[in-house]
Amino acid sequence: MKGKIAEIFKSIQGEGIYVGIPQLFIRFYGCKLNCSFCDTYLRRYKNFSPYQLLKKVKLHAQGINSLSLTGGEPLEQTDFLKEFLTLLKKEHLKVYLETSGIHFKELKKLIKLIDIIAMDIKLPSSTQREAYWQEHREFLKIALQKKVFVKAVICLSTTEKDLKRAISLLEGKDTVFVLQPNTFELDKLGEKLDRFQKTCVNYLKDVRIIPQLHKLLRRD
Repeated sequence: MKGKIAEIFKSIQGEGIYVGIPQLFIRFYGCKLNCSFCDTYLRRYKNFSPYQLLKKVKLHAQGINSLSLTGGEPLEQTDFLKEFLTLLKKEHLKVYLETSGIHFKELKKLIKLIDIIAMDIKLPSSTQREAYWQEHREFLKIALQKKVFVKAVICLSTTEKDLKRAISLLEGKDTVFVLQPNTFELDKLGEKLDRFQKTCVNYLKDVRIIPQLHKLLRRD
């Protein structure tokens, strides 16, 4: 079995509540969503067997807090991931999954092998694509078995209607909600982010505005 891997590199985590921690990133090739604000353009990949990828990880794992599975969308390569993560478990590394939060059937197969989940809610007014409310609902039920936080990208186009729909998914859940400003529009979003956060805190316990640090620092 081979996995399509676009990149393997060390850096700091640039998004969400674990921002700034050192990680080893494995960037998986391929994502079906094509969100309007996507800043990751993957044109090439290399094929790795689970054993080859494990060997690569062991070479570069010193000094990291955790292993970040990012993309693309890692859960589009579930069978490969299951075999790789089963091997990785013996190395006692924390596994951090960055995901679009829609592949709930795939997550169910892997949840015992993952430690931390950074789950997106894809607001349709932000992505300019279809809505995935039911998929997000089912995904979150499974993700809550582990440490999970939820983030939504906020754009100039993002509507309060979509924000309130996201709030309804998270209300009563013990998780952080991150409002992540679209980096391409960052200088124009101040007032909207402030207003959206005030709306959220009426219903949710922990709502944070966190921009993409690695983009501000110009680090991948």
